[in-house]
Amino acid sequence: MPTGGDATSSPPLAITPDASRACVAVQNSVVCMPIYKFGSEDQKKRYLKQLATGEMLGAFMLTEPHTGSDAGAIKTRAEKVGNKYVLNGAKQFISTGGYADFVTVLAQTPEGPTFFVVEKGTEGFKQHKGEEKHGIRASNTSPLTFTDVFVPVENMIGDAPGKGLKQANQVFGYTRLMVAAMALGRPGVQFKVIHNQKLLKNWVAVSNPKDRVIHVLGPDLKEGHIAVQHDDGYLQL
Repeated sequence: MPTGGDATSSPPLAITPDASRACVAVQNSVVCMPIYKFGSEDQKKRYLKQLATGEMLGAFMLTEPHTGSDAGAIKTRAEKVGNKYVLNGAKQFISTGGYADFVTVLAQTPEGPTFFVVEKGTEGFKQHKGEEKHGIRASNTSPLTFTDVFVPVENMIGDAPGKGLKQANQVFGYTRLMVAAMALGRPGVQFKVIHNQKLLKNWVAVSNPKDRVIHVLGPDLKEGHIAVQHDDGYLQL
């Protein structure tokens, strides 16, 4: 898992510790919580300990190319075939999705949205190249696809299908507060690190005053990174 670098070396490295915090935050919240709250005893034994020790990396999969917060509009489907479910669909913008050892995926069943555990390497399950992002780049964000992916009934999370929306809402009740805290806390901490180390000394800022977003040029006047303007300086993202 990324650990960041020496904050004195260069402006880009000053903020990479936040990427590792983002990975840990995802692991300890939306990945662990569905299994902890609704998983079977076998699922808890198989996954929670290894998630806690860092031996396994997980991912939570709800967002799709056409829908985000509207979980009821997902198109990924799970059809029961004997003692298994077959999954087909696609997910988008999944944190740690490209590297995860397993995922918890929300899919439509005849009874309604339902969570399933799918392990890395399962036939038909593809983890694709990560997105090119402006920030928190060390935290992988990837699209994933399911093409006739068979998973045993035992991989369903919960005692019956169709409970996924209720489960998701309960999980988000715990995790959205964390996301809000990260959004409020990150900029202040990053700015203090950069400001205290004088990492933007001799850098030139070219900005649009209306949106308070600037392009920072390094001492060699080559295009640098994007920064956000504060009253007493600039925060590089």
